[in-house]
Amino acid sequence: MEKVQTEKNEMLCREKAALRGRILKERNALLAGQRKIWDEQIFGQLVQMDKAFPCPVYLCYVSYRSEVSTKEFILWCLENGKTVFVPKVMEGRDMEFYRITAWEELQAGYQGILEPEALPENSFSEWIVRSGILKRYDRVCRSVRTDSEETAGKETAAGEIRMLMPGAAFDRRGNRIGYGGGFYDRWLARWDRTAREKRGVLEKIGLAYHIQMTDCIPAEAFDQRADCVITDQGHQLTISNS
Repeated sequence: MEKVQTEKNEMLCREKAALRGRILKERNALLAGQRKIWDEQIFGQLVQMDKAFPCPVYLCYVSYRSEVSTKEFILWCLENGKTVFVPKVMEGRDMEFYRITAWEELQAGYQGILEPEALPENSFSEWIVRSGILKRYDRVCRSVRTDSEETAGKETAAGEIRMLMPGAAFDRRGNRIGYGGGFYDRWLARWDRTAREKRGVLEKIGLAYHIQMTDCIPAEAFDQRADCVITDQGHQLTISNS
């Protein structure tokens, strides 16, 4: 039985690697002018989303090479008083988010990606404790209920933190293929243990060009889904938690 599972996992890894390679090749081949147009469309949707459903705290990747650009949105967040954290790869291939207050605080780090300085007092781990968001969310969940028939009787509250996730590919159920390092899967697994049942605190938004969307990604048990994917063609999925 163990051998069968191992073979299945190896097959899934090969399928994901092949899909990753094909889509990244297509993304890397995009002309800079085309990417700029699509980046502007995605930026506009992010701003529109925040204006419709304001979020005070963002965990945002810093774009690299042919990824959907995040610089413009990070600058917009900083100009509009948002609390912004960006990732840094640590020893042991772990990842942590650190708060920045200006773009100039970033410097080249892991694989040349711009990263913040690893100041303990600026870490998201420290901030989440000091902010009291998880305890406050508990109180809100006890007092707020939705009115829709579909979710009648279920406690809910608006997410207070929004994560913008990079990826090589996404499907319409929110499944994601990263770049093979597993940084977001491991970080989100730790978050799940910290937040426990408070899933609504953190909203996970994938950013991708429409050419990165695919019908079905072979997902593994440890893979973390996005709650929504935004592309140059709009919101690309409605999340199913099943």
